[in-house]
Amino acid sequence: MAVFNSFKRSLSELRNIRCIAAVGVFIAIFVVLDGFGSIRIGEFLKINFAYLALAVIGMLFGPAVGLVAGFACDLVGYLVNPVGGFIPWLALITALEGMIYGMFLYGFVPDKSVKQYTKIFFARLTVVVICNLLLNTWALYSFGFIGQAGESLLMLIYARIGTNAVGLAAAAVLMPMVLIPVRIAYTRFLCGGRTR
Repeated sequence: MAVFNSFKRSLSELRNIRCIAAVGVFIAIFVVLDGFGSIRIGEFLKINFAYLALAVIGMLFGPAVGLVAGFACDLVGYLVNPVGGFIPWLALITALEGMIYGMFLYGFVPDKSVKQYTKIFFARLTVVVICNLLLNTWALYSFGFIGQAGESLLMLIYARIGTNAVGLAAAAVLMPMVLIPVRIAYTRFLCGGRTR
């Protein structure tokens, strides 16, 4: 029931011009970070920070808006940098990522307690396991972007665990540093001090 109410509240956010404007800004930030904000360490390790913008959208506006924004992030990113073909499955995975952030973080009130840091960490952990390790690996493998003859999907998932573990460790530090100030600023300056 709580999840249904969260989606219902989030859907109502789409009628708010403040929501539309903020989501547009964070989609633009996502696209910039996705295109230019990645750090490559060696041949196989790449850390990307675009997820921070999507996490902010989910936190501020909930799972329904996060779902729509995630799809829009992938689509706009492809339109800005059309490398290869547009793959709807990858856009749906990014949409799921936005929804997961919304489910965990919507209504987040920063109080710097261990519970709040744990909530942020588990939001990212869920995205890493479901979206990055399982669904992205499966999609990339299915479309022939990764894997060689004789490699199983399970082998590729194991190979990607190290990269995702490093990214998760970075997220554990970065997400609170970004989400808490953004939530405070949004509440103070755009909501007149009222949390929604």
